Amino acid sequence: MADDRLVSWLLEQARQHPEKAAAALDEAREFRGDLYACLTDPDDARAFKAVARVVEDTGRVSVFTRGEDGLGRWLPSRAAGLRLPVCAAARSASELLADPRRFTIRTCPSEDCGWLFLDQRGRRRWCSLATCGSRKRTGSRCKPVDPA
Repeated sequence: MADDRLVSWLLEQARQHPEKAAAALDEAREFRGDLYACLTDPDDARAFKAVARVVEDTGRVSVFTRGEDGLGRWLPSRAAGLRLPVCAAARSASELLADPRRFTIRTCPSEDCGWLFLDQRGRRRWCSLATCGSRKRTGSRCKPVDPA
């Protein structure tokens, strides 16, 4: 998501502005919860609107750039400041929410998981057969995941 220079810059900004860093972290947690709600319930208009607000705000601090592959892409600029990681996640979320495959997103049924996965063929049951699927068969438990 970010090169070493950008990460170093973000860490320095967080050290210089701890209150802004805390606010950005709070925003990221709230966004994560809203996106999770939006993806697990496509009819949740409140969650969609909350995600859309962040996505729209991200557009104001994004730049259109040419990648090494020659393709253009939108990226958050440094103008986003400490919100840059949230803006990057919001940009990716907007692409997912605009893709019809979003309706194939499923929640892992394991009691202690909560991970999301794409089930395009409608046959997948677990986030990972090697973890939750095998644990269900053997009776062991997944580590809890807090989606909020």
